[in-house]
Amino acid sequence: MMNKKILLIVNLHSGKGTIKRKLPSIINNLSGAGYEVDVHYTKPNYKPAKIMREYNKNVDLIICCGGDGTLNEVVNYVMKSEINSKISFIPLGTMNDFAHTIKMSTNKTYLSRNINNCRHVKSDIGKFNTVYFNYVAAFGAFVPVPYVTPQSLKRIFGKFAYFIVAFSYISKIREVPIVLEVNGKHIEDEFVFGSISNSKTIGRIRWFKRNEVKIDDGKFEMMFVKKPKNVLQFIDMVFALLIKNHNKKYFYFFQTDEVSIKSDAGIPWTLDGEYGGRLKHVTIKNNKQSVTYIVPV
Repeated sequence: MMNKKILLIVNLHSGKGTIKRKLPSIINNLSGAGYEVDVHYTKPNYKPAKIMREYNKNVDLIICCGGDGTLNEVVNYVMKSEINSKISFIPLGTMNDFAHTIKMSTNKTYLSRNINNCRHVKSDIGKFNTVYFNYVAAFGAFVPVPYVTPQSLKRIFGKFAYFIVAFSYISKIREVPIVLEVNGKHIEDEFVFGSISNSKTIGRIRWFKRNEVKIDDGKFEMMFVKKPKNVLQFIDMVFALLIKNHNKKYFYFFQTDEVSIKSDAGIPWTLDGEYGGRLKHVTIKNNKQSVTYIVPV
């Protein structure tokens, strides 16, 4: 009986390069569990899509070692090529939002040690015009806040640290006039932030109630935020977010499988934490349960 095959795609630069020390153990664990492991390393001119295209072999499982951007490239190739390989990943990024959502351990050897004791997790995938995203498409001035908030501030204030930093952005941000077509509604308004997501957290902030997010239901959680006009409104908005009250006048919240977003000025988008381009019109659609992830029990 032939061993099952794993394609292991490794971004040595993710997570400050710490994966390099763990690779021998990871490969030994997978081999010892009965898998034939083929390792390929990403480079600036050798991205996951090129690796998988040139590899051109049937594999039982693709394991991605990297951040959200590396996983995004793997998902894009799988969706566009319509191959049947299942996916797993060793999260090395800063936020690891999707890993948190599907309960994937950030311990670098945990997956390899438990590869034969896993569950199958089906996940919706977003289509953003002609490309795909794994868990979030977002724009706005607050997008970088989780990445620039100092650890020292988070240790003292917890999740409130994000809002302290966000407050410093208020005087710098500008509303963007946007036209939305969603769930049969036509909406014209101005927003400072917007997200279309399939994750329990975005930037490690829990934006939604626990029962609102199901990654396999064919629906996104979509939230657009208006600019607070003064300090009192900002405080009111913060507490509304903390208690997940999306009915406040600052928010538009929908669960939807498709949305059209237009702006004459063009919007700079972020897809899974990576730059997604500046676009005047995007159509975002949900591809229900189109990827299967392998997650240790």
